Amino acid sequence: MSQRSVPTPGIINRIDIDREDPEPADCLPAGEPPITTATLAPGWVALTDLAFLSYHPDRDPALVRTPRQNVTGITLRRSGGRGLLRYAPGALLYALIALGSGVLLLMISPTDLIAVPDAPGVGGLETIVQTLGWASRLLGIVLVFSGILVGLGVAAIVGYWFASSEVALVFERGTADPIECPTDRHTGTRAISTLRDALSP
Repeated sequence: MSQRSVPTPGIINRIDIDREDPEPADCLPAGEPPITTATLAPGWVALTDLAFLSYHPDRDPALVRTPRQNVTGITLRRSGGRGLLRYAPGALLYALIALGSGVLLLMISPTDLIAVPDAPGVGGLETIVQTLGWASRLLGIVLVFSGILVGLGVAAIVGYWFASSEVALVFERGTADPIECPTDRHTGTRAISTLRDALSP
């Protein structure tokens, strides 16, 4: 039996609907013409006297209307690598602690702290101290190298965040969740410039 003939559990029948990207004028009520529109990649934004309208096909919901009174600012924000960037502070803290602890363990050896008396029957104690010294040096090396690797990873993430062309045009709404329209840097810069000109007195 082919995989395509096995129905999805719970679904009796299904109709797939093809959607075409709407035009801004088709999404506005009668008598509310757009002041300006700006193309994103993909999607678009439109400005009217009453609201901001944004469309992005991969967002849910794809079409969002926001009254102008609710928008406190429009920002073009870097978005590439942002999911990894939130781990950067913790990773950087670990790298610093690991480097400091590793260097400290390499500088201080248990043989320097524990004096083994030169007396008969202390050979076992000397072996234990030497084993502790070996383990301390090994742990120090592991901490130093892991700290360096994590630090390089953090630097790579931050560098990717700065260099990435992935941005989002963000409609800020005070304490409410912002509305994001992912796009590329060139298109986003052109869109925010178009909106700034339209909003200028």
